[in-house]
Amino acid sequence: MSLRGACRCNNITLTWRNIDFSLVPRACGCDYCRDKGAAYVSKSGSAVEVRVVDSSQLRINEHGSRQAKFHECGNCGDVVLVVARIDGDLYCALNVNCLQQRQRFPQAIEVNFSDQSPREKLRRWQQNWCHPVRVNG
Repeated sequence: MSLRGACRCNNITLTWRNIDFSLVPRACGCDYCRDKGAAYVSKSGSAVEVRVVDSSQLRINEHGSRQAKFHECGNCGDVVLVVARIDGDLYCALNVNCLQQRQRFPQAIEVNFSDQSPREKLRRWQQNWCHPVRVNG
């Protein structure tokens, strides 16, 4: 089974090979994620396929340690996912607010990982984020 998601204008769409509504979304406390209203879900070992219709409207933002790349639609402004390349492989966490059936997930909890070193962040992402990830477009 899979969950689907998209930005509001459907320029960035995704299919997540996972149906686990017990995952608790994490609302990052940084200014960028708060301004975007983003809360992220992920599950290790679950595949994600992302499709970008108009790549000229894909904005990739970096913040903090600059290791993670936030994929935002330049047309509607939604942040759909955040990705990181670790040991040559792509990992991601998905903005729950861009997923269909988002209301079935628990309410997001606020988290703050600003005290983690860049190495600790990579290790946490590799253990907890979706993988494999494929981005087309």
